Amino acid sequence: MTIASDRSHAVRDGLVGWWRRRRQRAASLAELAFLSGEAERIASDAGVSVGDLRVLAGKWPDAADPVERRMAALGIDAAQVEETRPAAMRNLQRVCSMCDDKRVCTHDLNRDPADAAWRDYCPNAETLDALSSGISDRSDH
Repeated sequence: MTIASDRSHAVRDGLVGWWRRRRQRAASLAELAFLSGEAERIASDAGVSVGDLRVLAGKWPDAADPVERRMAALGIDAAQVEETRPAAMRNLQRVCSMCDDKRVCTHDLNRDPADAAWRDYCPNAETLDALSSGISDRSDH
């Protein structure tokens, strides 16, 4: 393959991925609209407001990926947090999904995951620091 062909495939793959994510988001929003009578119950079960639920439905499924990458960079086992502290994990994902600094975060993770600059803008910094240092709420156990 030529360089031009490789670029063409990369552009095509990028567009296909973008289109799939767009369709998934649209499907999530459509499903939420269909379930509008259930939206309050679903939001309550998820621990978010109905407005936040609508925002989150439009951003999933990959909107919280940066927090899981940050957890890995800090040596925090996301699966263990999910198992032992599901409310904390849901909150981390919710906050990350709604964060306006996702591009900066992703750039920082790609460039140097060990750089502490993320603490200046990450709304999850305090929670991640607590998880990283092993501080836990005894009522979770």
